[in-house]
Amino acid sequence: MRVRCNDCGKESEFTLTGWRCDCGGAWEPAERPAFDPARIETDDSSIWRYGSFMGLDIDNPSRRMGVGGTPLVPVGLFTNTVHLKLEYLSPSGSFKDRGVNAMVNQIVHMGAQTVVEDSSGNAGASLAAHAARFGLQAEIYVPATASAAKQQQIAVYGAAVKPIPGPRQAASDAVQAAIRPGTAYVSHAYNPAYLAGQMTVAWEVWEQLGRTAPDWVILPVAQGGQFLGYWFGFKRLLEARLIERLPHMVAVQAEMIAPIHRAWVAGLDHIPPLEASGPTLAEGIAIPRPVRDKRILQALHESNGRTVAVDEDDIREAQVVMAHRGYYIEPTSAAAVAGLKVVAGEIGEGERVVISLTGNGLKGSPQD
Repeated sequence: MRVRCNDCGKESEFTLTGWRCDCGGAWEPAERPAFDPARIETDDSSIWRYGSFMGLDIDNPSRRMGVGGTPLVPVGLFTNTVHLKLEYLSPSGSFKDRGVNAMVNQIVHMGAQTVVEDSSGNAGASLAAHAARFGLQAEIYVPATASAAKQQQIAVYGAAVKPIPGPRQAASDAVQAAIRPGTAYVSHAYNPAYLAGQMTVAWEVWEQLGRTAPDWVILPVAQGGQFLGYWFGFKRLLEARLIERLPHMVAVQAEMIAPIHRAWVAGLDHIPPLEASGPTLAEGIAIPRPVRDKRILQALHESNGRTVAVDEDDIREAQVVMAHRGYYIEPTSAAAVAGLKVVAGEIGEGERVVISLTGNGLKGSPQD
């Protein structure tokens, strides 16, 4: 798999030991095949429906997990009708499956047998589920404060759970220090195949909306895997002249730790690290700085998007609002619904809005 670093421009062949560029930047797929609707595998409802467009070494999975094809459902919220992308109906209960499925198929093709990852919970659960399906050994480093339900989910798949005291960054530092010969560090933050898998969500939405793009996409953002997946995916459709413009991308963060929002509001060209001012219910987006920070800011600029920071009461309220409509989502997902309330006045009459509901409510609750 050919990869490219956006930070320094270096291109290379991706290897299991070279999990990031020498400059410290995150790899992206270097090959981006033109999106041709005639090459969609119409008999496949998974992410591999778009296998020809991901830029991986493979177009088909070695083992199937049923990842992708999540419903897009119109629902009235506040003063708007929005389309909910039910990513939490993925096999492990979160949107992370979309990227992890592409990533694991790629690294297995490359010969991986033992994998390690750091995660606030959802990425670790997804990797543990895939490790069980593919017969891999897995160790998942998590913050000791991560939801008990998420830690239990990781363990039930047979992966080793390594709780690390301290902030979210401590788990990342610990796993990187633990990398040893024969072990592949498959970080969802850095891995290019993970990013490629997340692009498929844009192509699904495009098909589900009758081969058109929405006007707005709203989702919670930490490392920005699915945020950038939407952006890259819609850019490919724009390049193929299959849509007229990019949707406005809205990145929602928790006020307790909102490095993207702070950088965007300040007009910076990078995102400085930011320590949390306190704990947040939205643990899935509680990171000090995304590794693909310049790409996230680029996506916001190119899409004429914006950021939103929501407080803990807004997150609680949004989770209840969604539950009363029949959708039980975790607080991190509820942050995106709270974000809709902030931007509702900017949405034009008849404009279509997509909100990604990223994680199942059974993974954590406001009482955690």
